[in-house]
This record gives sequence, structure tokens and C-alpha cells, in this order.
Amino acid sequence: MSVQPAAPHLATVTTTLRHTVRLVHASTGARLRGLEAHLEGAPAGWSLRVLPDVLVVSARADAREPATPPTVVVTLTDGALADVLVVPPVAGRPPRTLVIGLDADEVEHAVHPVPTTLTVVLTTPSTGAPRTGATVTARATSGPNPRPSVTLPEVAPGTYRSAPVEWTAAFTPLDVLVGGQPLRTLTVDVRTTATRVDLVDTT
Repeated sequence: MSVQPAAPHLATVTTTLRHTVRLVHASTGARLRGLEAHLEGAPAGWSLRVLPDVLVVSARADAREPATPPTVVVTLTDGALADVLVVPPVAGRPPRTLVIGLDADEVEHAVHPVPTTLTVVLTTPSTGAPRTGATVTARATSGPNPRPSVTLPEVAPGTYRSAPVEWTAAFTPLDVLVGGQPLRTLTVDVRTTATRVDLVDTT
């Protein structure tokens, strides 16, 4: 009778979740996708996993604690998206890179949009002629009273355009007012630097 050798014992390593990091659009709250990332300042035994819209930082149970919180270095790989977001350059880093400290178990880092314009083209309901001489305002649908607002001066007959501004979460969505009366509720297109809408003035 032959004796089979004992099966080798495999060591068990316990890994625990330490941090999750999400980058969100400051106006819409949508999670940003298209990310490349790596850890810096983390001891051996720490690891980072990049999922489509979240970064997951784990550590082995036997890994030592860092003296200071590690950082996650994130690069936005979607150039078209990065062009409409405020991502200040970081010395010595590739373009579109953010350095985020792991100072909480769940880190949510808001990335603000670049200033953009809103253009409203108004026509009269009966003739379709340009509606000139109106007072057009974009008013936030949330926030303190009185609600924040942005004026849209007339730049051509019937065409009203805001200055480039950051459309904050309070303006997502926003109300278009003509002469102080609500005309339409709409959302600025955060994928571009200029949003244009054509409306019939029924106020």
C-alpha cells in the first residue's frame, strides 16, 4: 500500500476594504468614468482596483499602517469629458490628473464643470418672428430664497445669451423666466461649453 504525500498547506491571507473613491460631476452628481489610477505613499500589502466608476483600495491584514494617509493619483482618460471639467495642472503629472488624499473610508471628490454659456432663442407664437426686448433669466430650481439666477442679455434680435458661468447643482435643472414668468424648465448640456435652446414665448 502506497502512502500519498500530504497536501501542501496554503497560507490564508485576509484582505480588507480600506477606502472607496468616487469622482462625481459637481453639477449633476453623476459618477465620472474612464479613469486610470495608482496608489502613492501606501505600504506593501496595499492595493488599488479600478472599476468603471469607483476606485477600491484594499489592504492585507498583515500590512502596516501608513504614517500619513496614502493618495490616489487619478488621470481622466476621456479627453472630451476632461475638456469640460476643471482639472488644474499638477506639476510633474500628466494632463487631466487629480491627486486625492485617502482621508476617509468613503471619499467623494467633486469635479467642477468649466464655465459655459446658455443661449435662448425666443420667437413669438403667432408669427414666429424673433421675440425682442424681453427680460430673460435662468433661475435655479433649488437653493436659498431668493433662488440664484443668471441674466441672459439680448445679443441679437430674439437671441439671449448668458456670460460663461459654472452651472452649479442648484441649476440642474433650471427655469427659464421671461419677464419674470416661468417659460420652460431645462438642463444645461454638461458635455459642451455652449447650450442653445429654441423656445416659443408663451408667457
